[in-house]
Amino acid sequence: MIVNGGIGMEIKQLKYFLEVAKREHLSDAALELDIAQSAISRQIQQLEDELQVKLFKRQGRNIRLTTAGKDFVIHATKLLNQVDETLTLFRQQESNNLYSINLGYEQGYVAERILPLIQTFERQYDSKIIPQQVSQDSTKQILVDALDVAITELTPTLQQNNDLNVTLLYEETYHLYLPKEEPLALAMNPHLAQFEGATIFTLTPLSTTMIALIEQLTKATLHVVTHPALAQYLLAQHRGFILAPDYQRLTVSSLDYKDISLNHTPLKRSICIVVRKENNKPDVQQLTSLIQTLFNRVSTYH
Repeated sequence: MIVNGGIGMEIKQLKYFLEVAKREHLSDAALELDIAQSAISRQIQQLEDELQVKLFKRQGRNIRLTTAGKDFVIHATKLLNQVDETLTLFRQQESNNLYSINLGYEQGYVAERILPLIQTFERQYDSKIIPQQVSQDSTKQILVDALDVAITELTPTLQQNNDLNVTLLYEETYHLYLPKEEPLALAMNPHLAQFEGATIFTLTPLSTTMIALIEQLTKATLHVVTHPALAQYLLAQHRGFILAPDYQRLTVSSLDYKDISLNHTPLKRSICIVVRKENNKPDVQQLTSLIQTLFNRVSTYH
């Protein structure tokens, strides 16, 4: 219903009015609209009552527009054009949304591989990916369809939600650089507790679960330095140790520094794909399959 100045007009009333105005004959308009003549007469009468003017006058078997009716043809045409434009706009937006997949991803290895993923997908399918970096817990965004697919850390919250499909991708593991003069450089598979009180610089921001785990097991002081050259300088100056996920490497000499794998420790996190079970957008399933193909591995980084 179109409401204007307290007047409520239905779209069909405007359509009936314009068809009658065009043909100047109720029966011809009824035939064109494929409805009963009485239905058209009733709608025209209701429209005249709402406008409080006469739109037509009878001349024999035909009806003619009054002066007010001629004026209303202009306004009714504009109104219907606006309605059509609005409907077209919303339908186009809905179509665009239907073929747009909102993909959330965390900072890390996935972020480094997100461009090849998008390029490969969009070469094969009609949908377009709208990427956005997200925080650790994307559950709420997935549930309200702000995200269609998320590549994120597997958390108890995700595992316990029955409305989500959660598929494990890989485990993200870590390694540590330290000077060879350090006593720990000689240790075979050192425990995290052996780094108690150390100063540790990380090459990438860690998730809250990783930070909590490191602080719990090592009582170490953590600092983020995302620039490899700065990390190498700090390492050379014996300012602390450098912690990095396995996909990140420093160009340091093996003669001066030891690269220790932490795969044997609890310091790891699982990365998964999350999709709402009732998400029926086209190509979402194809995207999740492609993600598994490109990312599914067991502690192996390319």
